[in-house]
Amino acid sequence: MTAFTTMLEHIPLYDHHAHALYHEPLWRAAPLGAYFTEAYDPVILEHFVSDTLFYRRSLRDLAELYSCEPNQEGVQQARLSRDYAALCTELFQRSNIGHLLIDDGFWPDRLWTVEQSREHLPVPIRRVVRSETELQELLPFYDSVGALLDALEERLREAGKNAAGFKSIIAYRTGLEISRPTAHELEHSFQRARKQGGKLLDKPLLDAALWRTLRIAADLDLPVQFHTGYGDPDLDLRLADPLNLRSVIEAPELRTLKLVLLHCYPFVREAGYLASVYSGVYLDLGLTIPYTSVAAMKTALHEALHLSPISKLLISTDAQRTPELFWLAARWARRTLGTALEQTVQDGDLTSIEAEWAAERVLWSNAAELYPETATKSP
Repeated sequence: MTAFTTMLEHIPLYDHHAHALYHEPLWRAAPLGAYFTEAYDPVILEHFVSDTLFYRRSLRDLAELYSCEPNQEGVQQARLSRDYAALCTELFQRSNIGHLLIDDGFWPDRLWTVEQSREHLPVPIRRVVRSETELQELLPFYDSVGALLDALEERLREAGKNAAGFKSIIAYRTGLEISRPTAHELEHSFQRARKQGGKLLDKPLLDAALWRTLRIAADLDLPVQFHTGYGDPDLDLRLADPLNLRSVIEAPELRTLKLVLLHCYPFVREAGYLASVYSGVYLDLGLTIPYTSVAAMKTALHEALHLSPISKLLISTDAQRTPELFWLAARWARRTLGTALEQTVQDGDLTSIEAEWAAERVLWSNAAELYPETATKSP
């Protein structure tokens, strides 16, 4: 690593989008390969994950961390020999994560709660509220769509008193082109959803709930995170292009709202364009880093900076289940950001002093200023 990249190790990461860790019995039982893919097809997990660049690079990183042989057997044996609580503490300290925001709508039956995460991890932690999860939980208890949406609003306003922001996974459900359903469409959608049960996939109801969520977020001055781009197979990538969010971005009643486009890959240029022309749009490269190749991570950072203001670019870990993912994401965020910024200096886009400023903005200050009631200076 260069001196500049090494300097980035001392800048804390404001990890504004992540999930919680496994309860220890699940962590000890989980196969190593499952952490290195968004797939859940057993054939992919058994035969193809080990052939990805992310897996092979990470195996060597973890072997270095654990001082073991760089193969799956050696790494798995080394990690499982460790005390779980101590390992979680050690890897968060090594990651130099200064603040953590947890979306707790993912696998709540398998992962620590936000409260448990605070008990176990050496970092300030706040909650991000997943709108669709709250709606799904409320749906069985209401016999009219008006009452359901009012209950959702009450729950979100109460949760918003202590939350860092809201999150939408509507990209996973029906896509990012958000409609304004008529009362007739909404009523039929509500009745269908009530009869069908299971995962909520009815577009008019989801869209109406999202508009309600966005207005609440604007009222409370809370950012809203949107999953965009790459994800697991539940997602139709064709519908996850952030350009589809124009109806939301340009809604007159939401002109003060701040939207955070998560992940973005392969729509990094599109997200950078949106951040360059709409004041409330920010972009994040979590999951793109570290799940892609080194070349792709560097390319994504360059492409984000083609148009996006530096003050609108963030990096999260999107890590979950195991503490190694937080360490790997933070490690490669700093390495690839350092390389990308060094290139901007060589190209004449930034001076060396400006590159140092940019690194601190991207790793810490942009997120610290975006999410309310947090410190605006590095710890």
